[in-house]
Order: sequence, then C-alpha cells, then structure tokens
Amino acid sequence: MRIGMTGTNFVSDFFMAAAREVPEIQVTAVTSGHRAHADAFAAKYGIPEVYDSLEDMLEKAKLDAVYLPVPNLLHHDMTIACLQRHLAVITEKPFAVTPQQAAEMFAVSAQENAYVHDAIVPLYTDHFQQLKQELGRVGRIRRAVISFSKYSSRYDAYLRGENPPTFRPELCNGSWMDLGIYCVADAVGLFGKPLAVQASAIKLDSGADCQGAAILHYDGFDAVLLHSKVTDTGILSEIEGEEGTLTFDVPSLISHIWYTRRPHAGEKTEKILLSAEGGNPFACQLRDFVRSRAEGRPESALVPHRLSLDILETLTQCRTQAGVVFPADAQEGKEHA
Repeated sequence: MRIGMTGTNFVSDFFMAAAREVPEIQVTAVTSGHRAHADAFAAKYGIPEVYDSLEDMLEKAKLDAVYLPVPNLLHHDMTIACLQRHLAVITEKPFAVTPQQAAEMFAVSAQENAYVHDAIVPLYTDHFQQLKQELGRVGRIRRAVISFSKYSSRYDAYLRGENPPTFRPELCNGSWMDLGIYCVADAVGLFGKPLAVQASAIKLDSGADCQGAAILHYDGFDAVLLHSKVTDTGILSEIEGEEGTLTFDVPSLISHIWYTRRPHAGEKTEKILLSAEGGNPFACQLRDFVRSRAEGRPESALVPHRLSLDILETLTQCRTQAGVVFPADAQEGKEHA
C-alpha cells in the first residue's frame, strides 16, 4: 500500500517507526508546509518522492492512501480533498474540530467509497482492549479517574514570548484538543457516551487552554478527567468498583494495568494484568487500517464512525462548557443559523 504523508513533525517520526513493522505499508511520497523540511524528512527515511504541497502530491503521485499529521484546523478540508480523489485517509487526532466536520468527512467517505481512519492510537491497542475486557473484575463501577498531564516543551517557548502552534487557538489547539482528547476517548471507548458533562479550563493570555478538567456523568458513576500541558503528574488513572479497582498508566499509551481486589476478611490482593509495552502502539492502528482495507470494511471495527462521533461530541461539550471556542465553532454556528 503506497502512502503519501503531509507533515513532518515528531508524530510523523512515530508513523515511520510503526510503518517499518507493517510490511504492507510503503511511504512513497511526502510534502510539508516547508519544502526544506520535506526534503530533510525524505532523506532521513529514504522516501523517493517529495512534493511542494498536498495538492501537488495528489495531482502527481501514485498513491493508495494519505496520512495527515497536520494542524487541527486543516483536518477537515485536507481529508475531504483526499477522499474526493478516492484515496484512503489516516487523519490524526483529534479527527476533526467539531462533530459537524466529522459527519461531513464520513459522508464524503461513503459517497466516494473511500476509507477514512480516525488515528486515535490508544483505542486500537491490544492493551486498551484488554483493559476493556477486565472491567467486569471491579463489579459495579462507581468512579473512574483518567489523568494525563505532561509539561510541554513548547510552553517554555510561550513563556519566552514566542507564539508556538501548541498554544494558538486560531489553529484549534490547546490542552483539551491535545491531551484531553485522550482522556475523553478512553472514557467514551470504555463506558460509552456520558449522560451529562461538567467541564472547566485554565487559559493563557493567548486564549489557548493549557489545562482542564471534567466530570462525565454516567448511570451510577462519574468519570473524572484531568489534563494539563503546563504541569506533570504522578497520578495514575483508575476505575473503581464495589469489588475492586483497575489502575493503569498513561491514557495515550497504556503499558501497565493493575487489579486490586477489595479486602475480604482482612485480605487484600493485587494482580498485575499487564506489565510490558508489547510492541509499537502506533503499529496496532496501522495493522487495523491494513486489515480493514483488505476486508473491504467501510469503517474500522475497533473505532467505528459512531464511536468517533461520540468522542468528538463529548469533547466539544467539554471544551464549549469550559469556554474553549475556536473560529471553526463560529463558522458552524453561522452555517446552522
């Protein structure tokens, strides 16, 4: 499968490392907003073709699919441009800025009979699937806490008075869209769409959110989401039930899962269910992409379109309630007025 890439940031390096583990995939073309970056990336990985823009690549390259690790603002238009060329597309997270955008992307996918893939990595991993299978161990769920805080190196640039893309709301960026999306995706992937949402955010002077929290209300329990791009944390995530607790580490990349049984007659047991990374998690989603295409599926069995929409609807509820609004939201309002 010949794949073209648009974008050469650190996520593109993750993709290339994963592609080496999936023999069906060959990256044959690359483009970037800066031609020099594309040239350097091609030289680093031995990619034979370099183009000046996505349009140039779509016009000239012989491709089966396109991978889009581009700013959030561009996901909708670039995905549709590729689908209209009857190419399969792997679109980075968050799949779209709004649920309305995602619905349009899925509609074009169906119209053009071109597969589109939501690249929310953790939901494709064997580790996430195992965590989901183990939920019955805890008995009746009463609370979940999903925590993901990671100090961004781009924050140092922001403090120096620079304007890094990470903290520019006009690009639809910020903590909710970068780290909060993983908390939301894990919660919705495990428990489904919540009944109600309460959310907040801390904003920088740029208007971008740097930190946030939410409570997702379910029938009989709450899921508490915590995320930040300006702090680190030692808090593990956990799912608390009446019979025990499941604990896991990084929401974007689960490598350890523990089960602690509620004490009975003074006895408490703890069992490590998973304690190894078990391969490249990015490769898990590429294998699912290849398998879905080979089987002629219109969507992934692991992350179907409905799940992607549920995640985006919940994420949008969270950030809108927290006052995190992007230009794309205003445009949506005009179109639906």
